[in-house]
Amino acid sequence: MSTDQAVIEVRGLRKSYPGRSGGRVQALAGLDFVLPPGRSLAIVGESGSGKTTAALCIAKLALADAGQVLLSGADILAAGSRETVALRRQFGVVLQNPLTALDPRVRIWRSVAEPLQVHESDLSAAQLRERALAMLARVGLSEAMAERLPHQLSGGQLQRAVIARALILRPRLVILDEPTSALDVSVQAQVLNLLCDLRDEFRLSYLFITHNLALVEILAHEVLVMYGGAVVERGPVHQVFGAPRHPYTAELLAAVPGQPTLPATDAAPLALPDAGPARQGCAYRPRCAQARPLCAEAVPEAASGERLAACHFPLERPHGASPQ
Repeated sequence: MSTDQAVIEVRGLRKSYPGRSGGRVQALAGLDFVLPPGRSLAIVGESGSGKTTAALCIAKLALADAGQVLLSGADILAAGSRETVALRRQFGVVLQNPLTALDPRVRIWRSVAEPLQVHESDLSAAQLRERALAMLARVGLSEAMAERLPHQLSGGQLQRAVIARALILRPRLVILDEPTSALDVSVQAQVLNLLCDLRDEFRLSYLFITHNLALVEILAHEVLVMYGGAVVERGPVHQVFGAPRHPYTAELLAAVPGQPTLPATDAAPLALPDAGPARQGCAYRPRCAQARPLCAEAVPEAASGERLAACHFPLERPHGASPQ
């Protein structure tokens, strides 16, 4: 797929942070993916896997050490300040805590209209308000709510306002970083239904960051599994969840209550205590129930194609499963 066809293309994205006892901690170890139009990708993994760092670096809210993030063929990471502003019009961002995403001193409709002020500066105050109110109405917030300050709205209402702001410029891509984790379960369902409706109505692509695997099938077509800053498995959601090839993916799925689709094989790993990433070889080796000597000697490489698993000894497909 060419860059011009992709909604976003990420190449070799790397990010490290200073370690507590010296050295550097690798948060991203060469992230690569291409997201086609009309498709949505979920990035999953436990805390510390690198998924939120990926979202921040892709949106240029954190500076990556290396790599490219291509939007319409232009690399936002290498862009100057003026070009960066222009490229940011192509995507919206919804973060997990809506209260911290909005200025507490600014009325809701003004916060929603803020991207319009940056990118369509010729609009009058009346036009800004009209556009903001229309988008707020689309996400289920009334004009009375639009006049309130953030602390006067519930968590679910605030997240709807943040979604409205992310969509006000009609982008093709929305980056969602744990968009429902701060909400009550009943409110989560309402926000998820809204996101699905908006995706279909506006033909959006989502880059969905989450640790909640139960939500992935609702919002994404493909899933990318991260461990220790690296991609360990990727593929269509139903294939990866139905027949995981990497032991870490199987471990994550085993932790989901009522998960019926795990392969019943002796090689499936147990949820072992996390001993931290390996210094060489496979990063998952210290907690992998099927680790072998080769796993300590060489970093596994993921095969190219629609379905990949970075494992020297990938799990066998369940009997009767179709080839991946």
